[in-house]
Amino acid sequence: MPDFQNEEKARTLEITAKKERVNTIKRVVTEVKRHFIPFNDLVKTPASLKYADYNLVWNRDTAYSSYYITEFIANAKKSGLYDLLSGEIDELDALNGKLIETLWENLDSEIKKIRLNGYETDISKLESKLGDNHILSRFDIDENGVKRAEKDKNEGKTTRSWTMQYDSAPLIIMATEKYIQEHGTEGLENTDKKIAKNLDFLVSYMYNFHKTPCADAWEQYYFYDRDNTLNGQSYVGKTIDAYTVSSLYKGIKSAKEIAKTLNIKLKDVDESEISTFLLNNFTVTDEKRGTFLAKSKIEYGEAMPSIGAEEIEIFNTFKPEGVEQVEENTVKVIENELFHGDYLPIRYRFFGKYRGIIDTYFGRGSWFHLGLQYSMYLIRKGKKEQAESIINYVESKVGNDGSLPEQEIYDRNRVNDINGFFEKNGNSTIKCLFWAETAYLAAVSNLIN
Repeated sequence: MPDFQNEEKARTLEITAKKERVNTIKRVVTEVKRHFIPFNDLVKTPASLKYADYNLVWNRDTAYSSYYITEFIANAKKSGLYDLLSGEIDELDALNGKLIETLWENLDSEIKKIRLNGYETDISKLESKLGDNHILSRFDIDENGVKRAEKDKNEGKTTRSWTMQYDSAPLIIMATEKYIQEHGTEGLENTDKKIAKNLDFLVSYMYNFHKTPCADAWEQYYFYDRDNTLNGQSYVGKTIDAYTVSSLYKGIKSAKEIAKTLNIKLKDVDESEISTFLLNNFTVTDEKRGTFLAKSKIEYGEAMPSIGAEEIEIFNTFKPEGVEQVEENTVKVIENELFHGDYLPIRYRFFGKYRGIIDTYFGRGSWFHLGLQYSMYLIRKGKKEQAESIINYVESKVGNDGSLPEQEIYDRNRVNDINGFFEKNGNSTIKCLFWAETAYLAAVSNLIN
């Protein structure tokens, strides 16, 4: 005889779990909306609402968040989720349109500064390495519009500044392509003029600098050497990162798609040269780990045996030509070296003679948005149960206000926090991160869908 009583209990538990998930999603959506601070037609979206040093707009975090919001809303409309949260979702959708406009307002401002300073494309010249020759990683907003953050005023004259991060432009372009795919150009009347004005410059810019060093996804360099600066010879960052190079490939691909939609003429740039550069310069073979895509290489030097959790985006989102040949083992190295069987990974690890390079930020925590990016990769690979276990864990860490932390610290990964970030923050990690919260919305909606 069928056990109807147990079947009924199972159905009741399933319904309860679904209700709890919907309530969690609603809390996170409410929290995400709190990050949108209006300034006329623009919005300021602080990276964190609970950590003063993150009270700025990071291009990377914000572009990813816009991309994830678009994906969340598209998934919600394909499922029953929209019927349950239509008011909240529609409001978030409208805010996301303003966010795209804000990102392009800042890109336009940064490009004007670059042109005003005399844009240098010759990568051998000192001027090409100054912050003023590049789109910096973050900005601020007030009643007068976008502006360079007060803390970054000196970065323009700095050689290989930590705020020089090439992924800003491609991620904004990628988020814009995603938004246009779902909405068309409706609601972007002011933005499409800035896109038309600047897209060709951005494509040339991304291609021109793809072989040169910049700070990575974590705003760091991992090898320093002497070079000319405005103040004479000094040690400057010399690393190039696989994640950044891959983002530039995707940026050019996305720009070409936007150009077709908006009828913009672009210079003929072959992004396949970027994927060739990536595979030729970052593929390493390690006796213990096999052949995989290294995180970093030294400018005009060797690939550094290393792995970064951000590299999952190379295979999940950027997808340069040919990376599938090293995908399986690179992901395996990420799993083995950075997750250690946990739900969340540490950021990176270096091997061999570079093993002394260790992440010490907040004592080497494990990052929520990285676990969520990996969960989305698993979903696309058909590994739903693995993905759901990560998402379930993340949901258990969502605050009552809907916030998600930047990271958490597992004791076995903990190292000396040499700058005392953890202690200065009240012996706590950062308890709110826009990027993590929006990554959750994208991941859980992919799971539901």
